[in-house]
Amino acid sequence: HGLSIEIQVEKEQKIRKRDVPPDQFRRWCEQLIERYITLMKDSILKLGCSIDWKTEYRTMDPDYWRRTQLSFILLHKKGFMYQGTHPVNWCPRCETAIADAEVDYEKRQGALHYIRFPLEGTSEHLMIATSRPEFIPACVAVEVNPADERFNKYVGKNIVVPVVNRTVKIIAEETVDPSFGTGVVMICTYGDKEDVKTVMKHKLPVIRLLTDSARINEKGGKYAGLTINQARKAIVEDLNAAGLLEKVESLSQEVGVCDRCKTHVEILEHKQWFMKTRALTDEVEKTANEVVWYPDYMKTRLIDWAKSLDWDWVISRQRVFATPIPVWYCISCGELIIAEEAWVPTDPKLETPRINKCPKCGSREFVPERDVFDTWMDSSITCAVHAGWPDRPDWKRLFPADVHPSGIDIIRTWAYYLMVRHLALFGETPYKSCLINGMVLGSDGRKMSKSLKNYVAAPEVLGKYGSDATRQWAAGGGATGSDISFRWPDVEYGRRFLVKLWNVSKFTINLLKDYTSREKVEFELQPLDRWVLSKAEKLTRKVTDAMEKCQFNVVVEEIRNFTWHLFCDYYIEAVKDKLY
Repeated sequence: HGLSIEIQVEKEQKIRKRDVPPDQFRRWCEQLIERYITLMKDSILKLGCSIDWKTEYRTMDPDYWRRTQLSFILLHKKGFMYQGTHPVNWCPRCETAIADAEVDYEKRQGALHYIRFPLEGTSEHLMIATSRPEFIPACVAVEVNPADERFNKYVGKNIVVPVVNRTVKIIAEETVDPSFGTGVVMICTYGDKEDVKTVMKHKLPVIRLLTDSARINEKGGKYAGLTINQARKAIVEDLNAAGLLEKVESLSQEVGVCDRCKTHVEILEHKQWFMKTRALTDEVEKTANEVVWYPDYMKTRLIDWAKSLDWDWVISRQRVFATPIPVWYCISCGELIIAEEAWVPTDPKLETPRINKCPKCGSREFVPERDVFDTWMDSSITCAVHAGWPDRPDWKRLFPADVHPSGIDIIRTWAYYLMVRHLALFGETPYKSCLINGMVLGSDGRKMSKSLKNYVAAPEVLGKYGSDATRQWAAGGGATGSDISFRWPDVEYGRRFLVKLWNVSKFTINLLKDYTSREKVEFELQPLDRWVLSKAEKLTRKVTDAMEKCQFNVVVEEIRNFTWHLFCDYYIEAVKDKLY
């Protein structure tokens, strides 16, 4: 499951998911996944990874739905799951809510527009600087810092919103930075998360300006139907024509984008399902400090992420290919019907609830929940699933997991969601230790991308150099947790070492071909022999210590140095004359 699968299917089929029957779209998704699974398995087998294929599972299978749905039902009973209308991160291209963890930030060049807002009943105006003039029709207040002597006298007065010609209040807000822009801030619903905080704090009204595809709706008046960029251009032109646009300055800013399609993320109010994750923040911090991290500083990333979250985790998605939410609604009174544990797996769109009538009003008609779960709802129970939950009575024997391997880019998703879900479900950490890997970058040090022409696929490396050189490169490429750049010469260096190791092994074995361990051989160690044995003993200690600390690059470097230089270049060369 995953939004990335849906996006790839849309690209390959040259359609949008809303334009085809859901069953057809799901079949395409399944076919794509099967194709990728085959490719991944092939690479995993060629790499020589130790895998117990009997324990393979797929989150798209109904039997795994059962586990995800059961976890939802149990957490709903515990009070961790709730439904509500709340501002959420919204991807207009994918037309779904996404969690904070799915929002990336990119530097983009924008513009700061200085706009005059007339004070009602006077000839005065206040200057507002905004990077989003397209949200002027959704302006619900103007705020100033109460300590700002330039503007605090205007608190409580009305100000006219340009282009829509309605009035809003000027309010006092301590968080306004008097030094940014003009010190006067327009509050819209919603230009950013700061708007959300202010609206909630001051109980301001909400004007929903955007459709789910990020076009201006009827609340935008004459701008209705325009895209955001079109509306921005039209509103700026109208402001200029009215003499209300003072100036425009270039502005470099961080913009939130969907981590899958890179579309600018908007904040829209939607009815969604949430998990009360913020209530677990203190417990997450305590547990993260008890977990052993490799490297240790990675726990700070998890703790800082947990503390930074303003909102609970939105677990519902407006997608097709995902685990169904096991919920129905009474058609008459809207009563929620949550599936019982024995009903799962279930797809409410295909099945009715196993009750005769609504427990609240007695109606016998129900409508299904059409939203689906975030894919991390599936992945966030894997530590328990690996141990055999909920089917094996002795699943706690293998829980928590001894080690959770993860990537630095998914600490805020997989590592975090595993922790909050297992703490909520079982009151325990999901893993005793967490091993974090860095990202593989292109040879230019940038993230691998086909568009940047720095992308190298694993099968290409395996085909050219085989598994041993590839594994050696991966283990020795950099310190645990650090990003490493892929360079062909580094893999070639590993191949050359393996050739050296192979040759010295053949040389040594050939010398010992007539020796059996049952023979007693009299010999006297020479200083050079003692020297190399002492180096081998030091190597054993260093490698053992590094392995226990998951410092695999140290392991590779120490073994290479001893084998290639100390043993081959010095010792073997020095004693060759005695070996023939």
